[in-house]
Amino acid sequence: MRRGWKRKMETGKIKLVAADMDGTLLNRDRKITQYTQNVIKKAMAQGVYFVPATGRAVNALPPELKEMEGIRYGIFSNGATIYDLKEEKVIYKNHFEMDRVLELMDFLKQFDLMESISLNGQSYANKKEMENIDYYELDSNTKAIVQGSRVLVDDLEMFVKEQSTTVEKTTLLFKTMEERRRAADALSKIEDIQFSSSLPKNLEISKKGCNKGDGLFHLAKILNIQKEEIMSCGDADNDRELLESAGLAVVMENGLDSMKAIADYITVSNQENGVAKAMEKFVLR
Repeated sequence: MRRGWKRKMETGKIKLVAADMDGTLLNRDRKITQYTQNVIKKAMAQGVYFVPATGRAVNALPPELKEMEGIRYGIFSNGATIYDLKEEKVIYKNHFEMDRVLELMDFLKQFDLMESISLNGQSYANKKEMENIDYYELDSNTKAIVQGSRVLVDDLEMFVKEQSTTVEKTTLLFKTMEERRRAADALSKIEDIQFSSSLPKNLEISKKGCNKGDGLFHLAKILNIQKEEIMSCGDADNDRELLESAGLAVVMENGLDSMKAIADYITVSNQENGVAKAMEKFVLR
């Protein structure tokens, strides 16, 4: 274990649990089991903050969490937005300016991909592309997540141009991994962005310095919680900074090997209530 967590064991208790959604808190059916819900409620009854930390936009928060009394804050769109669910307002944002997003959309036209844009807490995609989603040969889980989280518009670029707001992130889905690699190589040369992946054949582009770890840092500052008092749970590439920004980094058994390499603790899979099991071990009194 890292020295930071060793110090934590000697000096205090976990005050905040930040958990990724897809592949982590949610099972294969994209649900949060009653078992896990009960553990979250027990932790919150002890005064622990439970914070969803997801690549999803605010409006795609699972109903189990929307309806759970006590969950106040969420980190959304890979750290672009911290949202106060009780007061229904943004308390921190790290967004793209609209002009920059339109430049990126133009740059991305050279690749064979489907793009979606997250703004104002919702993700939007072209209706025609979504109607032809099978062209991209996605696995059933990725397809279900995409279909369940996008609002469809006739012309995504025109829709974005009509908005007078900032943009949280843009998400790309590719037909082939080779095209994904080609796009990633080109995007890696652009200095003012960063990108990660949460699902097979996808890339998620954020403003440079925007990630779940940055969101967690700012929320912890607002709540006056120290790094050593935080447990983070994740499974995928877009969880790296979230895990690195916590005193205790927990990775799911189904997580990437690269994430397991930076973990303090590897819990059981998302299908086996891995987040809840870790919370029982490290959080519940």
